Amino acid sequence: MNDCLISLSLFQQKLLGLIQAEQDRLGKISDEHVLLKDDVFNELAIELAILQRAANPLFDHWLQRSSINLAPDSHWKMIPSVPTEVFKIFDWSCIPEEQRTRVFYSSGTTGKDSSRHWHHEKSLELYEKLLLAWHREHPPWDQGKCRVAECLFLTPSGQEAENSSLVHMFSTIASSMPDGVKTKFLGTTNGDQDWVLPFDEAVEHLSKLDHPVCLFGTAFLFVHLLDFLEETGMQLSLPKGSIVFETGGYKGKSRTLTKQQLYQEIESKIGVSKCDILCEYGMSELSSQAYDLAPDTDSYLERNPASRRFKFPPWARCCVISPETKLEVAYGETGMVQVTDLANVWSSVSVITEDIAIRHPEGFELLGRSNLSEPRGCSLMSDDFDQK
Repeated sequence: MNDCLISLSLFQQKLLGLIQAEQDRLGKISDEHVLLKDDVFNELAIELAILQRAANPLFDHWLQRSSINLAPDSHWKMIPSVPTEVFKIFDWSCIPEEQRTRVFYSSGTTGKDSSRHWHHEKSLELYEKLLLAWHREHPPWDQGKCRVAECLFLTPSGQEAENSSLVHMFSTIASSMPDGVKTKFLGTTNGDQDWVLPFDEAVEHLSKLDHPVCLFGTAFLFVHLLDFLEETGMQLSLPKGSIVFETGGYKGKSRTLTKQQLYQEIESKIGVSKCDILCEYGMSELSSQAYDLAPDTDSYLERNPASRRFKFPPWARCCVISPETKLEVAYGETGMVQVTDLANVWSSVSVITEDIAIRHPEGFELLGRSNLSEPRGCSLMSDDFDQK
């Protein structure tokens, strides 16, 4: 193993050790977490960016053409973000090709190439540990205990969709459930590897439940289920205490609904209150996830359950930036979602997405996908590399 890989491995070990120490100290992830201190986060983010520059020639070139010289006393907001489109063009990774054992593809929009996020044993270990640490701070978990008797997933299992980061997330959650909590994947794949939901079997299982469940799924799979219920004149009423975990998007795979419309239909046809719907935001190019804020602690959500504001764990930061100035917008203004993710040890610590959001003091509110075909910087970078 070369010096760059050793340094990245040591950084990962340090990050996991720090987060575990905070878990031992606090008992949960709270506002007292040391990584929420800007100086601590800053030191780690800059250290990681410098290590990634040494390990990834593409990132070194990206920094050079950005005319930014990162130093230990730099601020993390100076790290040039890599557009998610870059992951479609290049194998953007610090992992040597011969050591890559797993790749997650973005589900993407119909007709577009998928981006690629490469992994190996160490990166998956980091991904899974931090995924579970943050997930257990949200429903269906409550004070360290799972408050449902069964977790059901509308997606295929990890064995059927091994290149989906979302399915890997669901599979990791399923395998971590305590004894006594059942898990079942209701979805499957067809010959084209598209995700399908066997409606008759799924509805039969859901209609016979006599205990609270957490129903996990993407927005488009929920729409498929809702449309089947509408076409057949059926209606479900999940047991009291049940939760819906909604994530992903529509990806051109179903009719598109606003959050308010989707949650109203889930409430009326599946029988779960809008305030019992948890929304998650993530992507294949990142290793951390954002969850919407809890309704029992945020009065805005009680007033408007469809207006979800998202928050990343302490080891990630979200900025909403102007595409023109590349600077963070003021509260209440709209811009592009940029994420600095310490868990992205083996790819890119800073990523700028194609998603549009409103910046708020307590989090960010997603509005949708930019209508730009690709960030300008990505196009320039592609042209530049094609000439080399």
